[in-house]
Amino acid sequence: MNYPYAAWRRILFVAVLVVIIVIAFAPATTQGTIFLRFSSLSSSSAVNHIYVGFTQIALHQAGFVNSTGWIIVSHSFPKIDLLSNQTTPPTVASAPIHSGRYDEIRLTFSNCTVVIAGSHFPISAPPMISSNVTLPVPPSGIGDILLVVAFDYSSTA
Repeated sequence: MNYPYAAWRRILFVAVLVVIIVIAFAPATTQGTIFLRFSSLSSSSAVNHIYVGFTQIALHQAGFVNSTGWIIVSHSFPKIDLLSNQTTPPTVASAPIHSGRYDEIRLTFSNCTVVIAGSHFPISAPPMISSNVTLPVPPSGIGDILLVVAFDYSSTA
């Protein structure tokens, strides 16, 4: 059977198919921005400052097995004071990442120092901690993580 409009229908079909393919693969190529901030829950004590350094921070993409899907946010970080009295917690890392959903964060510590009555004491931090999070990063959007830590001072001193 000969259709008089067969050519435009085929072109329309191909155009719709291309749009569907582009939409299906667009989330894998879009980018967002991650901001990672640290703060602490602390009351007044003999500890004046807790300086923490990091060597690596990584995020795990949801849907991947644990051995794959890790995205390293950065390798260079400022040393931060967790007991600083800032209204806005300091940003440890800010980096562009693929948009999507992230389900775990992994922090690798370098050196930590506590200041008690003006004296600096090195403290041992765990080499790496991992925490489950739910972090959606929309395309051209921002994922903001605020990690709040609490310390047990009973074994210090």
